[in-house]
Amino acid sequence: MNRLIILFALYLLMSAAVRAETLPYNYYDTTSIPIYLSITELLTTKHPVNEGQFVDFRVVKDVKYKNKIILKSGTIVPGRVETIITSGMNGFPAEIIVDDFQIPNIDSSKLVCTYYKKGQNRCLWVYPLKWALTIIPFVGSLTNFIKGGHAKIKPSDIVTIYYYPNW
Repeated sequence: MNRLIILFALYLLMSAAVRAETLPYNYYDTTSIPIYLSITELLTTKHPVNEGQFVDFRVVKDVKYKNKIILKSGTIVPGRVETIITSGMNGFPAEIIVDDFQIPNIDSSKLVCTYYKKGQNRCLWVYPLKWALTIIPFVGSLTNFIKGGHAKIKPSDIVTIYYYPNW
């Protein structure tokens, strides 16, 4: 019985190794190069922001790989606002998700570049307050009108995306 389990486990390992060799990317090579970006102007959910809108980021410092400069400092890199989640009732924060960075001379499939920014989460004090006020009829439901904080991406924020040159 033990031999059968060992043979079955060995078969699973061998089949997984064969499947891994047929993948289009080399996931065994984890060489990554961080690219540090900052947004050129304030992006916030307080002002109208559209999903699909392009926003400009600036490369903060030179990006090098094998002593060769891939991106110079100050290069403008556009990114797309993928999702806007507005602040919700009971203290749920707003959220901005930026993705689809288009860097010249770098294939987008070699980038891991999703950036999330959340506003202030007020749920941690709204829910205890809500439960404490439920003793008085209908007063606890007034906390439904407390909204979460707005999400802001400021020019002082550093956005880090990763380039995997060997994928």
